[in-house]
Amino acid sequence: MKFQIIFFFLMLTTIGFSQRSEKWNQYMKKENEREMEKYYITSLENAHDKKYKVVKKLDTTFCIIKMESLKRHQLEKKVIPANNLWKLPSNFSNHKDDRYYILATDSLESLIAELESINIYDIKAQAGNLVIIKSNSQKIIDEVIALSSVTSVSQEAMTPKGESKIIDQNFSINNINKARDNFPLLKGENQIISIKDDFFDPDDVDLLHKLIPSSTQSSTVSSHATAMATIASGLGNSSVLGKGVAENAKLQSSNFLNIYPDENSTLEGATIQNHSYGTEIENFYGSLANAYDIQLSENQDLVHCFSSGNSGLKGYKSITGNFKQSKNGIVLGCIDQNEVIMPFSSKGPAYDGRTKPELVAFSTQGTSNSTALVSGMIALMKQHYNSLNNSTLNNALTKAILITSAKDLGQIGPDFTYGFGSINADKSLKTISENRFFSGNLSSGQTNSHTIILPLNAKNLKITLVWNDLPAAINSNISLVNDLDLEVTTPDNTVFLPWILNPDFPEQSAVRGKDKLNNAEQVTIENPVSGSYTITVTSAYITTSQDYSIAYDYELENQFEWNYPSKNDNFPYDGKIISPFKWDSSFSGTTGQLAITYDNEQTWEIIANGINLDSKQFMYTPAKQRFSKAKLKMKINNVDYISDDFIISYDLNITTSLVCNGTTEINWDKPADVVSFNIYELNNDFLEFKEEITTNNYTYDNGKIHTVVPVFDNSEGIKSESTLQHEQNSNCYFELTMAETFEENKIKVSASLFSLYNIKTIELIKIDHNTEIVISSITEVDSKTFTFLDDSPIKGSNKYKINIILENNNVVSSEIIDAAYLGDDLFFVYPTLLTKNKELNIEAKKDENAVFYLYNIAGQNTITSPLQPKSNSINLKSTASGIYLYKIVTKSGEIQTGKIAVF
Repeated sequence: MKFQIIFFFLMLTTIGFSQRSEKWNQYMKKENEREMEKYYITSLENAHDKKYKVVKKLDTTFCIIKMESLKRHQLEKKVIPANNLWKLPSNFSNHKDDRYYILATDSLESLIAELESINIYDIKAQAGNLVIIKSNSQKIIDEVIALSSVTSVSQEAMTPKGESKIIDQNFSINNINKARDNFPLLKGENQIISIKDDFFDPDDVDLLHKLIPSSTQSSTVSSHATAMATIASGLGNSSVLGKGVAENAKLQSSNFLNIYPDENSTLEGATIQNHSYGTEIENFYGSLANAYDIQLSENQDLVHCFSSGNSGLKGYKSITGNFKQSKNGIVLGCIDQNEVIMPFSSKGPAYDGRTKPELVAFSTQGTSNSTALVSGMIALMKQHYNSLNNSTLNNALTKAILITSAKDLGQIGPDFTYGFGSINADKSLKTISENRFFSGNLSSGQTNSHTIILPLNAKNLKITLVWNDLPAAINSNISLVNDLDLEVTTPDNTVFLPWILNPDFPEQSAVRGKDKLNNAEQVTIENPVSGSYTITVTSAYITTSQDYSIAYDYELENQFEWNYPSKNDNFPYDGKIISPFKWDSSFSGTTGQLAITYDNEQTWEIIANGINLDSKQFMYTPAKQRFSKAKLKMKINNVDYISDDFIISYDLNITTSLVCNGTTEINWDKPADVVSFNIYELNNDFLEFKEEITTNNYTYDNGKIHTVVPVFDNSEGIKSESTLQHEQNSNCYFELTMAETFEENKIKVSASLFSLYNIKTIELIKIDHNTEIVISSITEVDSKTFTFLDDSPIKGSNKYKINIILENNNVVSSEIIDAAYLGDDLFFVYPTLLTKNKELNIEAKKDENAVFYLYNIAGQNTITSPLQPKSNSINLKSTASGIYLYKIVTKSGEIQTGKIAVF
């Protein structure tokens, strides 16, 4: 054994292993095992030079290769025979025997036969040459990895769970509102978004007629899936929060219980798939990561958007789900309206140090929501690109444009919290409009150059290189297969390298250097000189020719543009929640004065002086609610930058006051600034204008969904939340009815109504032995609360009901109202003839404590029970049948007696 170790270190030295790589000696074959070798350890450099097939990267220097068996005298000095342990993941010691194992193979038929030969029969074949088996870790080590057809073993969480709570839409944060202003025709037309989740509700008012049926959809409808579909593509019929990013896009559903990628044929034409779910934190490259990279490298029209997870409080490396460790998808975290990361948003790096998440977007409720928002945005990008280029926008260029257009947050350059920054919908679409991108292809050893020209007043240049990398082998310690390098040379021959991060110190800022981990690289130059820039892409190490995409962007000096509110915006954005004013500014070291006008620039109200323009936002909370048109002004160096007109209006808080016999009445607030209201009704898919009224209540009898919009300054305000569908007769006039003794010799019957709509008369009916008598009525009904008095109650139980007579003479009756009248008695005891399964009820005239005694016919005390003031119930279940006497003694010594019969 000692000789073998010495021999191994000599070989390590021969092939250039450093001492830091001694851990790979566990993969060395012993002398007596060296027959029919198939796998070897060598350096990546040697594998590249000799064109060996790399099956697993051990780190950035060494790898496992596969080649036909060689005789020992033929064995090259720079390769070492490997045992089977490399097939196991680095976290194998943490595997749990109650979970299934996933085996990868290069021959599915051979593997199944070999597994059966070692008595494993619980076998489930999976697409992509994968097999799922039930076994234990010792059998895996002793027998399974020795099978010639096994190429890797992994164990991954397969049970998904949603990663958000409720819908919270705010399109001002990611400039989706501005994109709608500048690109009003882009609504996701002819785009299909797949929601991999439970089944969304196709009858939801915001998702009507959107479903593209699929064989993959779940039979379980969930609110989470419905929320994701709504954020991506909602129609906005329920409220402003029900309007999705790409409102005209269609939706396909896929069951996320099949957590592996869907077959392309089952996507029904979808080119964007939303994955707003996770499993658990899994920091390795498993079969799921491999499967998604395979699909995206083969189907370059498809984009997978993954939520980063809601485990950020656990620190770095908290991405939830192995499939999110793939290289070619997009992983999204979430930020609040001040563009600060939500504490729960999961952080990177990926298991091998790659930048994760790639981007962030708004959501305060979970990374699910921010991911659905980006899925909808990509639908707009794909529609725009196709309309301009008559071709599809591939996934690598999609990712490059999103990263280039993003607003850098956190530390300068990428980081493991915000990725490359917060997506900017407007900039992404402008990048497509201005054709600021190009694509290329590299073969091994080749270098490509591209040129862009920057004007004199350019600043903040960004250049992003992205390529769809080939899938790495399952359990690869480094997942990058084809390594490209990006350099940017300025007109004065200064060379800029991409930003790189140190995964061993994830809190550190990015520095510039050669990137050997990521398939997305970015160079930024804050103050570029004007002239010609050369973008160089080099194939550092690739196994096949490699396509790539590059997107670039820059700003112009001393520019200012309002982002929120824009001309189609409302403030507050949803009629309820205040969101910061937002702008883009390229002024350096300058402050501004912020003001607002409500009278078309006749007068201005200064909000604040000394505004930091670099903050690009300002939180303003008005002193009072108003309904008005308005404009903003930022004064910079005595130059005024005035926004478009926008609307200030608030949700009117619709309530449904009546649902009765086919009639629905709604009510809402009536602000002083509002002169009238527009009524909208849902017809087919959309809310349509019905009529304008001046009152703040409205009735309809068609059962459809309605909403109300305030009208002022010849403009409409924000649509309020639409009415809900109520169960028929759920609010049928009577909100509350009650009866009680009044002035010791009367009974007062009171009621409260939901509505006075169409009421002609209200009557009090007394019921005596099935005979109904009208004892009082109201003919002028002007209040929702009213009271009747019965001056002649009978001793004991008195029963009443209230009849409402409508204008069409229809009658709506309340439930029976029962009141006990005691007369001269202290207590009303009932019923006096009862079965043992019923309770004896006792009503007290006075609000004082007393004690109840029950005696059998022989005078024996069978029950003693303290009584509470007013109402009590005595359980007689254990009392034998017979005649009983009761006595009630009050605290002040007053006594009432009586007789009851139990049978």
